Amino acid sequence: MKTNARRAAAALVLIGTGLAAAACTSDSGDDSTLTVCTEVPFAPFESKEGDEYVGFDMDLMNLLAQRLDQEVEVVEIGFESIASGEALNAGTCDIGAAGLTITEERQAAMGMSQAYYRADQALVVATGSTVATLDDLSGMRVAVQSGSTGETYANDNAAEYGYEVVAFESMGDIASALTAKSADASIADLATWTDMVETATDLTLVQTIETAEHYGFAVQKDDTELLEEVNAMLDQAFEDGTYAELYEKWIGEPYTGDAGQ
Repeated sequence: MKTNARRAAAALVLIGTGLAAAACTSDSGDDSTLTVCTEVPFAPFESKEGDEYVGFDMDLMNLLAQRLDQEVEVVEIGFESIASGEALNAGTCDIGAAGLTITEERQAAMGMSQAYYRADQALVVATGSTVATLDDLSGMRVAVQSGSTGETYANDNAAEYGYEVVAFESMGDIASALTAKSADASIADLATWTDMVETATDLTLVQTIETAEHYGFAVQKDDTELLEEVNAMLDQAFEDGTYAELYEKWIGEPYTGDAGQ
């Protein structure tokens, strides 16, 4: 597998066993780590429990690292820099695992894996809001995550429904904005909102927006070797039942076969 051109100066958090206390750089020639760019919170795909990164994406990255005889090293970085390909193509990390919807634009900027999760969008409001559907958003402020397909959907439909789009860095920032009433509603990925709403008493998911998106993992544009390994890992996980086990563990329901296969 190709090593990174360079590592970002951002702090790295190491997970797994047997890792050194300090991150290795590409200058050392060490190829024992798989560096993964992500942003939290984006449960159930990536979140933190204490100092550990956990989630659906993280478990799949651990499967990939086992296949490559490596250890996972997480680089926490802004979602937009992952989704645009900037972080990957700058050599900040080997792979992006951040609930990335496969789009033509992203496929042009990065190497995108096969689909591993079917996704839709959701409309969420603060509990007690009078908003029940997109039709109720006229004159309101709708929060989205910068660089996400939720932002794209919101921008594409803002004129039709008459709302203002307000971008935030993370899903945590959006939840805080809804609670503080600095935003009236949010459009973002259904699975993540479902997970967040389950543990929040002040947020309500009022409408599912079926967009039939699919998530994929991303690598540097020319790193075809790693991309092949990612797809091979996913193929094996689908075939041997590991994917279905992880799906039920993190999504909370049986896998029914719609992951873009």
